[in-house]
Amino acid sequence: MMTKRIIKILFIIIASLMSIALALGIIYHVTEPSIKLKGEASMEKSLTEGYQEPGYEAKYWFIDITDRVEVKSDVNDKKVGDYSVNYYVSFLNKESNTVRNVKIVDREPPVITLNEGDRISVLTNSKFHDPGYSAEDDSDGDVTESVKVKGIVDTFNPGTYTISYSVTDSYGNEAKKERKIVVEGEPEEKPKKVIYLTFDDGPSDNVTPKILKILKKYNVPATFFIIDYGQSEGKIKMLKSAIADGHTIGIHGYSHDYSKIYKSVPAFMENVEKLERKIREDLDYKPFIMRFPGGSSNTVSKDACDGIMSELVKKVQEEGYYYSDWNVDSVDASGNGISADRILSSVKKGCKTKQYNIVLMHDSDAKKTTAEALPKIIEWAKKEGYTFAAMEKGGPTVHHKVNN
Repeated sequence: MMTKRIIKILFIIIASLMSIALALGIIYHVTEPSIKLKGEASMEKSLTEGYQEPGYEAKYWFIDITDRVEVKSDVNDKKVGDYSVNYYVSFLNKESNTVRNVKIVDREPPVITLNEGDRISVLTNSKFHDPGYSAEDDSDGDVTESVKVKGIVDTFNPGTYTISYSVTDSYGNEAKKERKIVVEGEPEEKPKKVIYLTFDDGPSDNVTPKILKILKKYNVPATFFIIDYGQSEGKIKMLKSAIADGHTIGIHGYSHDYSKIYKSVPAFMENVEKLERKIREDLDYKPFIMRFPGGSSNTVSKDACDGIMSELVKKVQEEGYYYSDWNVDSVDASGNGISADRILSSVKKGCKTKQYNIVLMHDSDAKKTTAEALPKIIEWAKKEGYTFAAMEKGGPTVHHKVNN
């Protein structure tokens, strides 16, 4: 009786062990080591953040096998790129692996350094020389040569000017910086006995050729603030000839319609930039100076937009244009057919030996008497000891008091 009970117990034990063995066999066949990543399986880090391994854990069923994990990484967190971290574990002849994708990106803009700081002072009438700058980027290195500089400093007109510096790295990160230049104090250089002849509203088919011929005869340079000249091959040829003769071409505006050009700052700037694009394309010439239709002191712009001139005088300079009004009025704008003698008399009265004389004249088709007066003006001025000059970048300009 006792023997049967022992046999039964042994049978139960053997059956249980077989069941356990079978279960363990099944578990072995169906269970794989597992690797669980801490943090994200795909992550993005910047060059400044760098990459820190977030960690991982590995198990085989309920057994911790983290210390068996092998990690292989090609991540270079000093260089932008796509990388991977591979995790591998082996236990009881079972293997498992997983991958973490790491993207190193550049989110930081370059650093612009301005030599001599972001605010400097210069004397009136002095020559302005940018003290210089440098730019360094965490991924591109030295990007100084890529810096774009915008703005002008008109030292002939006291005030505060803004020069803007900007640079974008190869990953689209942009840096910007500004320098304020204060023009003040006594002029470094006193005005010379010089006349700047300027002509607005051309080129015309009839008057401009006459003026250019007279200027060439007397070997006198001048400045032409032009408006849109259409597709005229004759006018394009005329303007190229003027440039070749040493004259300056300035922008008066694609349009001269006050109600349209002065309705907003963007409208005015498009009027200027449209003509600049045309000049650059047709004449292979980059204009640097402009004159406001009606001058910066005009009040007619109030009808289109109150206060716009106060904004525009700053805006055009920030965009890199010099602008000039005049301090000698030939009065040829007061009507058509103004006598040559009256024009001469007005110029003689307005010119002074102790100022840079910027003379307002016009060369539209209706200003025939201006061309008639021109030889007399030149002969009188030369007799009085005046010299002539075309307006140049960084040279004398005149700014009126802004009235709108």
